[in-house]
Amino acid sequence: MRLGIATRLAVVLALLGALAAGLTGFYVYEASRDLLVASAKNKLLTSNQVVLRRITLTREMVTRNLQMLSAHPASLRALQHPQTQDLDQLATLFRLMMDSNPAYFQIRLIAAHDHGIEVVRVDRDAVGLLRVDDADLQEKGHYAYVSETLKLATGQTYMSRIVINRERGAHAGEGKPALMMAMPVVDTDRGVQGVVVINLDLQGMFSLLAADLPSQFQLMLANGAGDILVHPDANLAFGFDRGQRQLVQEHMPPTLPLVRGDADSVVFEMHEGVYASNPVVAAFIGKNIEIASEDGRLLLGLTQPIADVVQEVDRLRVSIVNIVVGLSLACLVVAVVVASALSRPINAIGRAARFFAVGQVKTALPTHRQDEIGDLARSFSRMQDQISQQLEELESSRQELSDLARHDGLTGLANRRLFEERLQSALAQRRRHGGELALVFLDLDKFKDINDQQGHEAGDEVLKVVASRLRANTREVDTPARLGGDEFVVLLCPAPEPTQLAALARKLLEAVSVPIVHEQELLELGCSIGISRSPVDGLTAEELLAAADEAMYEVKQAGRNGFRFATPIPG
Repeated sequence: MRLGIATRLAVVLALLGALAAGLTGFYVYEASRDLLVASAKNKLLTSNQVVLRRITLTREMVTRNLQMLSAHPASLRALQHPQTQDLDQLATLFRLMMDSNPAYFQIRLIAAHDHGIEVVRVDRDAVGLLRVDDADLQEKGHYAYVSETLKLATGQTYMSRIVINRERGAHAGEGKPALMMAMPVVDTDRGVQGVVVINLDLQGMFSLLAADLPSQFQLMLANGAGDILVHPDANLAFGFDRGQRQLVQEHMPPTLPLVRGDADSVVFEMHEGVYASNPVVAAFIGKNIEIASEDGRLLLGLTQPIADVVQEVDRLRVSIVNIVVGLSLACLVVAVVVASALSRPINAIGRAARFFAVGQVKTALPTHRQDEIGDLARSFSRMQDQISQQLEELESSRQELSDLARHDGLTGLANRRLFEERLQSALAQRRRHGGELALVFLDLDKFKDINDQQGHEAGDEVLKVVASRLRANTREVDTPARLGGDEFVVLLCPAPEPTQLAALARKLLEAVSVPIVHEQELLELGCSIGISRSPVDGLTAEELLAAADEAMYEVKQAGRNGFRFATPIPG
């Protein structure tokens, strides 16, 4: 049986319509999936930074507790002239502190003499808090957290390696992942007399951090050598304690630059090895430990199954399939009945599908028709609206995450990442077109005193006010940024003349030195400024930052509240 031209055209048009709709759905699905994965990577990295900040705040809180205990008069008296009332007072203080900090396994006061004998010790056990009797107090001088802490100055903190606690009689902490933080107890006349040690429940602390994350996120931690310390698979954690090292760079090769110290963060997808059946998106951050410690660096990571990331796209896929099937059936029915009359509007729909598949704005469709082709056109238009809306939402989410990742959350200034990007761009422009650029490196004076005496809320207020003054006293083309802590930097490109740079430095000194009112108190501060220029002081970002930093420290050593060029200007 020979088919007529109308029937053949109808079949061909129906097939073409189905193919066009299918390709559109496929391209939209792939584009949506890629956008969602990219958005998930940014979200993981941002969440990683938030978790890292919380870990830093926890460490700072422990440091403050150690400062309070080591500076308490009863601690020094208990070490030099122990009296029952002093020992009881310290034990009560230890109990109160452990009551308010469930992550503390143990608090001890250890003497520098008698091989590091424990003087006062309160442990957490299965029932509650337990003060260890004199007969059970042990010598701890051979442990690094004692011997190394005794070498520190007043107020300095020591942090041990993260290990499984194998100390005898550690009660609830025995055999558990633990971290020791310690601070010396110092007599101004007689030197270091002992140490205060807090034993932290690492597993409990990270469980609390993980509880605040979305349920599909999985938290990982490794030391500077790559030994896995926290992992969703408990068999991989603390492998070195069982004589078999489990290294994060072996299970996740993209983390190797972090272990080597070549990068501060990596974001990647894992489809091999144990992740072959359940691929994940992962983000890792490397953080150098800023206090005395056996571990110089920690690696923090978050992973999320890709299947969870693309759930929204999977739901969209069902809608796309339904729409494609509906379009195909409609095209076939209409094409069989009136193939010759409908070729033009069907072609219009095909063109619209092809244009939309490559990202072109919606084109006109014959939605005004009151027949099957009109229904087809309206269905296709609804699909376009739905897909466009979802793509716009994905792009909006990506843009929001990008802004969060490139600006300091407290001050709103550019963060280190955005600053380094602009510095590299400015250096490249200088190499192509000549000219100079300059860095003004600021470090606040007396900021630590404000933090210690007035609290972190006052410190945060100071940082925000200083950021506002930097914005007010620099040009729109300049980039003021916060590198971290109380360190700020301003990128000037193009750089003004040296005399104008000096005038700007004086202007910034005056602006920063204006007292800040916080809770009816005047907060006095100043800043030390180092200035470097390119090409005079270096051709790379690292050289310029190092030169400005060195000049700033020379100002610090010379009495603070001033500025200095890395290379002095003549005259």
